[in-house]
Amino acid sequence: MTDTATLLAYTIPNVLQQTISMISTNLLYPVMIILIILIAGSLIELGGFLFEWRNRHRDLIRMEESAIAARATLEANDPKGAFATLGQNCSNSFVHEFLYRLAALDREHPDPGVLEARLEKLLQDINFDMTKKLERSRFVARVGPMFGLMGTLIPMGPALLGLSAGDIDTLANNLVIAFGTTVVGLMAGAIGFMVATVRTRWYRHDMSDIEYLSEILFGGAGVVSGSGVDGSVAASHTATQAQAIVPLPLPVSAPSPAVHRMPDESDLLGIIKTIVPRSWESVHCAVILTRSGLISAKAAGSVLANPTLWMGLIVAVNAAVIAVRIGGVNVPFNYLLLINLVICIAFVVAIYSMRARARSEAKRLAGMSMNTILADDGSNFEVPYSDIKRVEIDKSRNIKILTGGGWIEMGRVEKSSLGSLGVLHAALPGRVVEV
Repeated sequence: MTDTATLLAYTIPNVLQQTISMISTNLLYPVMIILIILIAGSLIELGGFLFEWRNRHRDLIRMEESAIAARATLEANDPKGAFATLGQNCSNSFVHEFLYRLAALDREHPDPGVLEARLEKLLQDINFDMTKKLERSRFVARVGPMFGLMGTLIPMGPALLGLSAGDIDTLANNLVIAFGTTVVGLMAGAIGFMVATVRTRWYRHDMSDIEYLSEILFGGAGVVSGSGVDGSVAASHTATQAQAIVPLPLPVSAPSPAVHRMPDESDLLGIIKTIVPRSWESVHCAVILTRSGLISAKAAGSVLANPTLWMGLIVAVNAAVIAVRIGGVNVPFNYLLLINLVICIAFVVAIYSMRARARSEAKRLAGMSMNTILADDGSNFEVPYSDIKRVEIDKSRNIKILTGGGWIEMGRVEKSSLGSLGVLHAALPGRVVEV
């Protein structure tokens, strides 16, 4: 009996120790793979963060003026004109998204009671979208150091065993893995933390602007009370405060001086910037909305702005270097990395220079007459509103127009022009659909 107890006392701890050691050792390579995925994801998030930072702009004075003008337009019982005014003058993607959805609510739910409830739900949905966008970087910031610590501790066991056996090579190799995983995990976590922190501040600012616009537009309805990016949007309205979202028209004898003026046929309603792929060329276009129709005008275009060309160049260069190495010529791997980095930098420079030229040309086109725009480039064309039967906008923001002659591809809407889609809805009521 004593021998059995002694055997069990020795065997059970030994089995448990071997089990834990086997599990932790087998987790090393999955942890390393996860760390590679995390550092790649953090770099992608950093790229999206820099792109978003580059496109963010905010003009509070202009936004406030446009909101006051839109409120006066609402009081004149012209919600379409109000949303078109706001869409041209507000900034940042979530504010654009709020106005775009708000215009859709007015078309889908004209009843004031339903519209008021849907406005509260819209504010909550925007808040949830902000939180969802922050989840990726927050996840990387939290789990990156955790997996880095796991990658540090797992190789320490074999390293200590190698040290006790005098195997310096085993000790060195495991320490390299331990320190390397620590660095990768901390770097991924640092990038994720920085991106999440700055975006949280941005989105709180955007939510503040959204609430401010709501108060200006519907301040008498008691719809908005407060929100936060990390919390929920609170709505408070009582039976005594319940009013119609669209106020009654003002008396004709006392018009508001800020009422939106309906433009003439020669006036410019707005500009939607699009990107249209044509053969090997990537073309930036300006869809100019007038009172009578829309004009698609080429703002900039070049083969150098086509991502397919640069991807093909990278593949060709890498294939050539691999073929040379197989042929016996020793090309250092660092040179290949440097060549790929130079190609990527050249691609980014080409893209940004093309966008800058397109923005400058769009401003120049905005100051020209319609006939001059059509004569400026042979590819420019005009489509009267009377010929447009349907406008479709898909989830990738691609626009195509159905006319009597068939479908016309207008290209993908740039993110900075999402707010101007409200002008398109106002110009073509009932004919613009999202698919």
